[in-house]
Amino acid sequence: MDDSDNLKKILDAADDAFNKGDWDEATELYTEAYTMQPSFLINQGLAASLLNLKKADDAEAVILDYFNYYLSDADAAKLATDIVLENNDFLLANQIINYYKNNSFSTIDEEFILDFKHRVDLAEERHLRSFRPHMTTILTRLRSIVTKPMVTQIQLIRSMREFDKKDYIVGSRLLLGNPLLHPLLKSELVENLYKLGVDEEIDISFYGEMKSCNPSKLKPIMATDIYLKMCDELDKVLADSKNETQVENLRGELSLYAAMVYPFGENIIKSPSLWTNLFLLRYGLIDESDVKDNSHFSEVKSWIDRFDSLINMFQQ
Repeated sequence: MDDSDNLKKILDAADDAFNKGDWDEATELYTEAYTMQPSFLINQGLAASLLNLKKADDAEAVILDYFNYYLSDADAAKLATDIVLENNDFLLANQIINYYKNNSFSTIDEEFILDFKHRVDLAEERHLRSFRPHMTTILTRLRSIVTKPMVTQIQLIRSMREFDKKDYIVGSRLLLGNPLLHPLLKSELVENLYKLGVDEEIDISFYGEMKSCNPSKLKPIMATDIYLKMCDELDKVLADSKNETQVENLRGELSLYAAMVYPFGENIIKSPSLWTNLFLLRYGLIDESDVKDNSHFSEVKSWIDRFDSLINMFQQ
């Protein structure tokens, strides 16, 4: 039996288990199939099975692999919104509302969007009746967040996903003004405000300076000119590389540098090509002689060393 026949056998068994309401068996089989050959269809089966198992958190993690596909497909959008609301992820729920505000699809009825907005309003109101005392505690803890271990900081910011939009902005303002908060946490907050469509000036402590930006005027981190120019240089230098996995992994690492300077990348990464080449030098993918004579070599190397230290601190 070849792989395609085996995959079909597993999917048939998964569909059968799903139709019988055997969610544990369906989840196990869809997971096996998804590992063999990821696809939007299998993703939906796995996500729906997890939701029926009351594992909305795991289901949400699964749908993020194909999230834009979900939002442009009527049946899949219903599943995705059910998962997000079951998970009390009001940050993502409000980002979906903003996404539909700025993007129209012939496959998504206006009635569905209006109904979803209504469901979000009701779910927020219901959830906040019991969650508000805990939210107040979280906001208090955010004031001293940098005194806590990194894993606790990440968990605290993750807990803000249960905030309504107004209070998420309040918490984000508090954090973004903290000069000691890790840059990767700040960039996550700013990008979330962008996805919420926040149209107001937000103050950010940025490497010793206080700056401000309007999130609604930004681009996502991986659509910024800085990141795209670094990727262009990467592709140019490694044009002959046959190792697509390596190139993709390097793009992922470059996205961390773009995130470290978001949303004011041009203030620090003034020459994306030089930054990319110094990054590649570390892996021995170019010769030092190719960049050593650049007058900004030492300055950029100093920044990269600093960022590498901060990234390692974040990942520990």
